[in-house]
Amino acid sequence: MKFGIHLSTFTNEWDEDIFRYIRKVKEYGYDGVEFPLMDPDSFKVDKAKKLLKEYSLECTCGTGMNPQRDISAEDSIINKNGINHLKKCLDICNELETDCLGGVLYAPWGTCMSRETGKDNIKRSIENLSKIGEYAKEKGVVLALEMINRYETYVINSVQDGLAFIDKVGNDNVKLHFDTFHANIEEKSIKNALIEGGKDIYHIHFCENDRGAPGTGQINWQQVKEGLEAIEYDRWITLENFVMPNCGVGNDVFIWRDIDESGLAVAEKGIKFMKELFKRA
Repeated sequence: MKFGIHLSTFTNEWDEDIFRYIRKVKEYGYDGVEFPLMDPDSFKVDKAKKLLKEYSLECTCGTGMNPQRDISAEDSIINKNGINHLKKCLDICNELETDCLGGVLYAPWGTCMSRETGKDNIKRSIENLSKIGEYAKEKGVVLALEMINRYETYVINSVQDGLAFIDKVGNDNVKLHFDTFHANIEEKSIKNALIEGGKDIYHIHFCENDRGAPGTGQINWQQVKEGLEAIEYDRWITLENFVMPNCGVGNDVFIWRDIDESGLAVAEKGIKFMKELFKRA
């Protein structure tokens, strides 16, 4: 098992320099980072590789769709933009030698409608992911689809939703990304949801019920641990917290009050908590 941190945890704005936090990540004792590939065309791959090597860290990557790049869209240009975006992200994953691209890869984040209304969008998303999964296989990367809560997507909210979705995709390089913040809203039991997901769960985000550091809120982390142990999960557990209001990142993820002192504070608390939870020195 490896402990990582999503670099957007530290930032106030999405386009902020994320590389300046990598030294701190190493100092805190993480095994690696998760790079948010918001704009793969401007992502500095060589700099990322250099810093990972310098600090002996590994990485995963994450991204998502938006209204201008959307593999579920009916508009052929927007649809193609989404496909090309995912392929560019997979190319970067390959260059960084990571086997995981996680996130909301199936539809724009924050778009909600009934599933009946959006059934054609869902169908297009499934068809495209089946094809992109083949490209991911060529690059040695798995697409991990993040299941997020009902207020942020209509497509995949629970492990049950996710399993049904990837069954229709029918590609071994398309699996699931489990986030405890979202699961705390949508699952009746996080432990049972993890067990249900089993080997199809390929990536994990740790986040408290209020988006803060794990261990500071209401989530039953012992049950999370038991669920992960039951499925013999041995991949990345990545901290992803958003705690600062009155900034671009905070506004976009609905942080209206101070959840914690800073991203640096939750990063330090988070790694201590994860290591203690799993009894790792």
